[in-house]
Amino acid sequence: MKNAVRAAFILSAFTFAERTIGFLFKIFLSRELGASAVGVYQVALSFFLVLLTLITSGIPLVVSKMTAKYRAEGLRKLESSITTSALLLGLAVASVCSVVILALKNQIGALFATPKSITLVVLMLPSLFFSAVYSAYRGNLWGQQKYTLASALELGEQICRIICFVLFILIGFDKLKATAVSTCVSCFVSATACVLCYVIYGGKFSSPKSTFATLTKSAFPVTVARVSTGVVSSIVAIIVPMLLISGGMDAKNAMYVYGYSVGMAMPLVFVPLTFVGSISFVLIPSLSTASAMSNDKSVIRQIEKALEVSIVLGVMLFPAFFVLGEPIGVFLYGNADAGKFLSASAWLILPIALENITSSMMNTLDLEYKGLLNYFIGSAVMFGILFAFKTNFNIYYYTVGMGASLIISSVLDVLAMRKKIKFGAKILPNIVKNCALLFPACLMTRWSYDLTAGLHEFFRIAIGAGSGFLFLMGLFFLFGSIKTEYFFKKNSAQVQKSIAIRKHM
Repeated sequence: MKNAVRAAFILSAFTFAERTIGFLFKIFLSRELGASAVGVYQVALSFFLVLLTLITSGIPLVVSKMTAKYRAEGLRKLESSITTSALLLGLAVASVCSVVILALKNQIGALFATPKSITLVVLMLPSLFFSAVYSAYRGNLWGQQKYTLASALELGEQICRIICFVLFILIGFDKLKATAVSTCVSCFVSATACVLCYVIYGGKFSSPKSTFATLTKSAFPVTVARVSTGVVSSIVAIIVPMLLISGGMDAKNAMYVYGYSVGMAMPLVFVPLTFVGSISFVLIPSLSTASAMSNDKSVIRQIEKALEVSIVLGVMLFPAFFVLGEPIGVFLYGNADAGKFLSASAWLILPIALENITSSMMNTLDLEYKGLLNYFIGSAVMFGILFAFKTNFNIYYYTVGMGASLIISSVLDVLAMRKKIKFGAKILPNIVKNCALLFPACLMTRWSYDLTAGLHEFFRIAIGAGSGFLFLMGLFFLFGSIKTEYFFKKNSAQVQKSIAIRKHM
């Protein structure tokens, strides 16, 4: 029990540190590049992440599972074989992706609002090969339960990337290109460190013949599911700037708008996902076990609890974002437009949270293909809305399309789960109740912010957001939206299963 708690604490600490550093770097990057350049980088990154997902999604997951299995059975040769298979498969995928991108560079670049985006993609291509190496051996470390080491390597890669970017700027390197080159360097360092750790812990290189087919078959469905979401994001990254241009903007202004909205404001809107993801680690494992044992009562209880908590987490930052969006945008990015967009898109945090938790539960209940279909249906609605406003498109229509997509996907997921198991119909009343409590919390946020006029802007934002948040939490406790059992009721089996899930994600 102590080991399980210790491992969970270490993993959580590393994850929090990595995301905090990444978020601070995002702010620094936005200030250094400016909104237009951030838009160029965001488009390139969205496209590149699809390529990266082909290598870093299904492969390490399967390697970690098979490594643990082979170790338990004493089949060390097969363990090294599956790792070698992962290395070769990853390198093969990276090679194919690189050849296709280089061969069709001009055609792909024509899809972007500016050719600078495809230049960044080409500069980042070496990262695919380094990531293929890293993913294979990181999966092995996960399978060996080297949680601290694997987490430290990921954190080290993030730190290395930041250091390289700063050094490149200091020596006068082009800032936009520095983002791509620093990514390559950090991936090379982490891949090298991962291989060394693999060898130090007794890892060997074996023939992949006996495990290559198994790896490919097992990794394929996971990879397809995760790549699909990345493809939709890439299409959005291409279409939105194009629609802005068709609405009368030039390419530079279109990238500026896309940069301050999707590149600056949207990462803040997605902050609650950090907390909603933790719900999966604690509740979803027990849901999987209960489903496998046909324990309907436990399944119902876990689904309802996950939805209740996710609804709370999905709205807890709304008062700060909605009321103080513009001051936050100016303070963090030096950009008032980013802050205005943050206020206008603050309502998205609830559907984002709900879609995330419902899609996770769909996977747990063996409804992953239905969940993927629901995601595509929601995406189709979003694209329909975007093109419906093509003639007078502005960036705020993007929030409408995105919100409609998430809501429809979440509703379809809930209906699919209710078709399989009849859990309580308390979702809509909970949403209405919690949203009603946002009104007084917003008033408290505005009052506290205005009351502190004359103080430094950091303290005004902190006091305003903090008082609104605490007031909202108090209302949640008072009206039963948050229950004490969420904090004190958790058994050891849940802790151990949550760690098992965390190491495979």
